[in-house]
Amino acid sequence: MTQPTHLFFYGVLQEGLGDWPFLTGLGLGSPATVTGALYAIPDEAGWYPALIPTQARFATAVHGTIHEAGAVDLAAIDAFEGADYARHPVEVDGWDGFGETVADAYVWTGDLPVGAEPIASGNFVEWLEETGRTAFAG
Repeated sequence: MTQPTHLFFYGVLQEGLGDWPFLTGLGLGSPATVTGALYAIPDEAGWYPALIPTQARFATAVHGTIHEAGAVDLAAIDAFEGADYARHPVEVDGWDGFGETVADAYVWTGDLPVGAEPIASGNFVEWLEETGRTAFAG
């Protein structure tokens, strides 16, 4: 897979939710959204989100950050995300004021586990604050 131009993060890889050394080389980010369904996944080390791209009636604007991919180590991010995620191009809106841009995002590919909770607002950071839950810390 070739190096994408942009990456979209909507969960624990967003700035302020952890110190992830494998993101060295990532370009500056800007707020953006994609369309999909967002779920919170429980884990002993904290909660993390799962994006399921969809245009169905339960889709919402999923909030995150788009970054220039720069010289980031994609293999390290792929390994961190694990087997339940795959990096796929998605249409991202709002970051440059000129409409949609394609960026790679890590989308959920497996079945949702027991205990997964829908995030109606589409905003993982907001959901953490509202519920008092802790983000996955690795």
